[in-house]
Amino acid sequence: MVALDEFRRRVGDQEYVSVVVDAGNEANVPAAERFLDDLAARVQGYPSTMVVAVRTGDEQERAFLEKYGPLYVDVADLETAQGRIEARRDYEVAQKTGTLLEDRGAPPLDFQDLRSKYDERLGGASGRANPRFTDHARHLSVLLIELTKGSSGTEAGRHVLGRLKADIAQLGGTERYAHGMRYGFAGDATIAVEELTALITDLSVSSVIVVLAVMGAIILFYRWWQSVLVVIPPLLLATVYAFGLASLPPLRVDALNSNTAFLGSIIVGNGINFGLILLARYVEERRAGKDVRASLEHAVAGARAGTLAAALSAGVSYVALAITSFRGFRQFGFIGGFGMFFAWVLAFVLMPSLIAWLDTGESTRPKPRSQRSRASVWITRAVARAPRLILLATVALTLASVVAVVRFRADADLETDFSRLRRRDTWKTGEGYWGERMNQVLGEYLNPLAFVGDHPEDASHLADRLRAEKDKPPFAGRIETIRTLSDVLPTDQEEKIREIDVIGKDLTPAVRSSLTPDQKRDVDRFIRPGLHPITLADLPRTFATGLRERDLSMGNVVLVFPSLASPWWDGRTMREFVDGLRRVARETSDHHTPPRLAGAIPLSTDIIDAMWRDGPLASAVAFLGVVAVVILLLGRRQATLYVIGALAVGVLWLAGVRHMVGIRINFANFIAFPITFGIGVDYAVNVISRYEQDGSRDILESVRSTGAAVALCSTTTIIGYSSLLMAKNQALFHFGLLAVLGELCCLTVALVSLPALILVLSGKAPLGAPAGERRSLAHVRG
Repeated sequence: MVALDEFRRRVGDQEYVSVVVDAGNEANVPAAERFLDDLAARVQGYPSTMVVAVRTGDEQERAFLEKYGPLYVDVADLETAQGRIEARRDYEVAQKTGTLLEDRGAPPLDFQDLRSKYDERLGGASGRANPRFTDHARHLSVLLIELTKGSSGTEAGRHVLGRLKADIAQLGGTERYAHGMRYGFAGDATIAVEELTALITDLSVSSVIVVLAVMGAIILFYRWWQSVLVVIPPLLLATVYAFGLASLPPLRVDALNSNTAFLGSIIVGNGINFGLILLARYVEERRAGKDVRASLEHAVAGARAGTLAAALSAGVSYVALAITSFRGFRQFGFIGGFGMFFAWVLAFVLMPSLIAWLDTGESTRPKPRSQRSRASVWITRAVARAPRLILLATVALTLASVVAVVRFRADADLETDFSRLRRRDTWKTGEGYWGERMNQVLGEYLNPLAFVGDHPEDASHLADRLRAEKDKPPFAGRIETIRTLSDVLPTDQEEKIREIDVIGKDLTPAVRSSLTPDQKRDVDRFIRPGLHPITLADLPRTFATGLRERDLSMGNVVLVFPSLASPWWDGRTMREFVDGLRRVARETSDHHTPPRLAGAIPLSTDIIDAMWRDGPLASAVAFLGVVAVVILLLGRRQATLYVIGALAVGVLWLAGVRHMVGIRINFANFIAFPITFGIGVDYAVNVISRYEQDGSRDILESVRSTGAAVALCSTTTIIGYSSLLMAKNQALFHFGLLAVLGELCCLTVALVSLPALILVLSGKAPLGAPAGERRSLAHVRG
């Protein structure tokens, strides 16, 4: 990222939006070109602050190379051509003067080898015979729009795409030009707009759905409409406070990104747990016949310790992400941690006042509800009837999960294919699809990798070394072209001009008369007397793109164009390639600071490396932090072991389910593990806290009384995470899916496995139909 920032500062962004037309068949290609010509005429009228160039082909570049092509021919090749022509001239002279000693036939004037060598250079990387960006065989044509430096970015891209769509509509679309034609947009600016548009849409829809779903779950559970007014306002304030505090120094988070965009929904889903437990205790007391004040006192006293432990644990798990080097995760961690803190504080500061204001007497009192309707009744019955069977199943699942963890392999369990992390439809109808087709036409990437150095000699040595190793691992088949100043501004021009003048003199009329039309065309193309040296000012603008710095200096940048045939979405391929490039830069530099590598591929590689490095560390810190909080608040007693053990089992189950379902860990969803530590411990803490508070020390009674509230907490959290399941971005989708699975695992352990363990250890679950079971069943049946 440092190198990329330096490149942008010294050279500037090169961002493109392209319009790609699929004509449907080759007969429609002229219609596609007419459509793009008409559209290009409109784009030419866009403000210069938005668009710097509009191109439908490389006619200007080809014309320049045709004129000055001889200066781009190597001196050695000119000498080769001069030797062949000189031998033919000597033969013609000797034959005419009768001094030919032995007539072995005229020396051939064949320049096919030189033509093959330079045709690609003169015709572009794609080798297109057509100067337009058109591929007749694939019936594709491209309009390329270069955004102005300084105006590039998502907002500028959105503005350009908006105007393009409006202009296309005014032109009548492609159907007006020929039936069956389709078009789409491609380019790096299009990628950013496509992903951001999907993010905004997903965020808008999910936020509304999350709030409505949470409100519906609360009303359905409490059967008391005032509960929404009690729980939601403090929660929304907590969310606002969390983002507000993060916007202040030193964090200065002033914009959302793909990592933090859904944090509002997640904070609502996670932070509501503390208020739900408090409200559940209050409603329970009120339904038991106590007045408002007494109910509030008992509710606050009973819920405070458990929810505080849960809040601190959740906060620690979020803040653990702050140790990562990836900025998006650090922001996620801080904002999430702030959210948990404010959610707990505001729940206990504001909710009692709201309850006292809304519950004024018998008419506003929460209505009694049937005990039998609670899901906790069915859970406690199942646990009471078969605790040993449940415990055996828990052990079996845990052991299977341990095996899955032991068998973890990076190549099989880590997602290294970045193509699976973009929005789902991009490879069918979006930029992924049209970008591939654009590359097929252009024949090279629009945005190469760039080495940014401080010394021209470093750039020269680096380019020479890369050319020498281009066909060796790890570069074989992965580098299309290496471009430096010497490739666009010919070297040894004076020597080449002298050689060309000599060749021109050797091309006597007799020699020219013996040439075939094709040979004459080659000679006239490469041997053109009267040339003068060209300067930077003579070069077409596109020749210096990416090489000319803002201060107009050149020579410090090396551009590396990756091969289109290489799988650049694969993380292993990217890492090998980037490591090799950086190694060569270090080995060829004579200075303390070698050239720095900038580009999307090295940036993606560094993100992957940061994830592999920081993921385990963040998870370990989150787990140890949660354990420390539980010990600090619950003390060193048996209850603490129950809570930590339940958390460990829940997370192991999550790892096992992930392996069974086949979800690969990627740079976005790995944070589900440290977050699950903090959120998952919530349920065991509340169950055990209630268990210790009850004088009967009956774990089933504790589950019966608080299990439904705990399940509601998990439901709202799942609702928050489920907002990510609506995301078109596959990385966010897999994060949401993994987090939901973690919730289900931890909830099941807290409400089913942990009570079964306590029953067995307490001796209240003998084989058959024990008295303890009958007593517990008597409790749950009321």
